[in-house]
Amino acid sequence: MEVLSAKEAAALIQSGQTISVSGNGEMLLPDEVLQQLEQRYLETEQPDQLTLVYNVIPGAQRSGTGIDRFAHKGMVKRMYAGSYYTLKVDRLNTLIAENEVEAYLVPYGALYNMVRAAAAHQPGILTAVGLHTMVDPRMAQNKLTPRTTEELATVQVIDGQEFLFCKALPSDVAIIRATTADEDGNLSLEHEPNSIGILHQAMAAKNNGGIVIAQVSQLAERGSIHPKTVTVPAIFVDYVVLVPEQMKNMPYNPAWTGDIRLPVKQLAPAPLDYKKVIARRAAMELEPGALVNFGFGVSAGVPQIAAEEGIAEQVIFNVEHGPVGGIPNNKEAFGAGVNMMAVMDAHAIFDFYDAGRLDMTCLGMAQIASDGSINVSKVNGKYNLGGFIDIVHATKKIVFCGSFTAGQLHVAIENQAICIIHEGRHKKFVRELAHLTFNGREALKKGQEVYYVTERAVFTLTDKGVTLIEIAPGVELERDILQQMEYRPHIAEELTYMDKRIFSPEKIGLDEAERFAGKQSRRYAR
Repeated sequence: MEVLSAKEAAALIQSGQTISVSGNGEMLLPDEVLQQLEQRYLETEQPDQLTLVYNVIPGAQRSGTGIDRFAHKGMVKRMYAGSYYTLKVDRLNTLIAENEVEAYLVPYGALYNMVRAAAAHQPGILTAVGLHTMVDPRMAQNKLTPRTTEELATVQVIDGQEFLFCKALPSDVAIIRATTADEDGNLSLEHEPNSIGILHQAMAAKNNGGIVIAQVSQLAERGSIHPKTVTVPAIFVDYVVLVPEQMKNMPYNPAWTGDIRLPVKQLAPAPLDYKKVIARRAAMELEPGALVNFGFGVSAGVPQIAAEEGIAEQVIFNVEHGPVGGIPNNKEAFGAGVNMMAVMDAHAIFDFYDAGRLDMTCLGMAQIASDGSINVSKVNGKYNLGGFIDIVHATKKIVFCGSFTAGQLHVAIENQAICIIHEGRHKKFVRELAHLTFNGREALKKGQEVYYVTERAVFTLTDKGVTLIEIAPGVELERDILQQMEYRPHIAEELTYMDKRIFSPEKIGLDEAERFAGKQSRRYAR
């Protein structure tokens, strides 16, 4: 292992190489090396024609950082990623919109495993995840530009069952981040909330004749890192870049790493707005002992509601980035959590998602078709898929959460009722989806239980398609619901009002519900 400056490390990368980059927002972000790589390209136009591979969005919280440092015409030829836009990262979408790159949108779980397959010199992976959705090659919506022509996956039939065969993704250079490197190059992550696949990123480069560059906060004496805390052994590390201030934009938080526990009962209640209304109604679908995933955005408020209601310890929350149990974080620190019982690597989490181990998930929704299908992957010309397709693949209960319309929606909550002050500009219940990210017809075949929760109405999925089952107090059915949809949904014969407690500042009493009352905390065995 050799210690280099970030500029020296960036000089090692050659034109035409495949670069794998770690990071989830500010977490595990090797931004000093990426900054020097960008600077080199701006000064010399080298290296160019790179292939970029990453999973979660590195640098999401700060515009122009992370993967956006590759967003220069000619610098990147091809990209494989689960997301191209979130928070303040958006420049890669410009390259896509202008057809300047080849770009593939790949589900997080599949992408992790394609990297892992490369580490083992396997040709690729077989998975049923993504069949009959936008990543199915027969639909080919995951090839995002006209110049993206090569097939990433093929359909294969084994014992009468269809699978997608996705090619492995070896790399020439892995640029990763850790907390500590010892004198041999062993890496530990004591100040990072999760590991999100960096071991396999390193192996996919090193085992294929490439190099691994690790940015770290500190150096340690040989042998001073306990073997059990080494995440990436020195046998997979070539160069180390020392950046003591690398966590200045998201400092070490001992609660996120499990070094301390927080008294969640002291959390301040979330303000009563339409987002809380949606999260509360979704939380009413929770069951004791259930293993529950949730996504970014409105649905990320569900654990907060569980904590406010005193049932958080009876539900096992989980996000695909690593935390199992406890209360996962929202917003800028999404992917971390507090009071976890365990932190797994992301690739292992997707293994049990694919197997149908999740009892429930709460996810966002951008467009909803009459057959219950969903688009979240192409919104306003921007692409963001994440682990959505992996998560909904085999989960027993799916609760989609989101506002009824979008774009400057203004909703007030008065006297335990909804008052729509200004309707959103964009309808979300539409005749035609921009992308097919969730296939409602396939969900019915699988026997999945599906709900669509908004601030003014709740729908479920039946053999008649999207079916209205609840409306909010204060809402007029025709004006506020049916006229704001591009199709007429099926309406349940026993249409009811949403529970009025959802619209009150007081607790809604989930801890007193029959299924939760008297139950012991942490019913983890299932």
